[in-house]
Amino acid sequence: MTASLAGYLADGGAPLYSAAKHGIVGLLRSLKNDVAKYNIALSVVAPAITLTPLITSSGRRSSTDPAEWAASMVKRGLAINKAETVGLAVAHLINIGMQAKGQGLLLQKDKVVDVERGLAKSREMWMGKEMLDVFRGGSNALKAQSKI
Repeated sequence: MTASLAGYLADGGAPLYSAAKHGIVGLLRSLKNDVAKYNIALSVVAPAITLTPLITSSGRRSSTDPAEWAASMVKRGLAINKAETVGLAVAHLINIGMQAKGQGLLLQKDKVVDVERGLAKSREMWMGKEMLDVFRGGSNALKAQSKI
């Protein structure tokens, strides 16, 4: 599925877009284990701004040349991806098959990081041990109930 940087880090100015992209990330988190039973590896690619013709066709940009617009934005400090980077991330997920299950690849400045893996590894740090144990207990109880 395709989310966006806005699906992980919301910023002002586009609340509906950000909410939609957060929904995609939530769908990944809630369905990844269920669909894996059917040999489906659900994952997300979440690119930041990516250089495509859509950049200038939206009517909000002054330049009609995407490369020219991108160059001016990079000079101002904005990180921009090449479309090829997004394509390579998707190809990588396809190539690794079921190992892609649950991955949330954030792409920024043509670099990639698995945000979902980082969040999972640091869960105790941001939830606290007690809250994480409570969550796991409730989650396990619900899983056991659904098998009855």
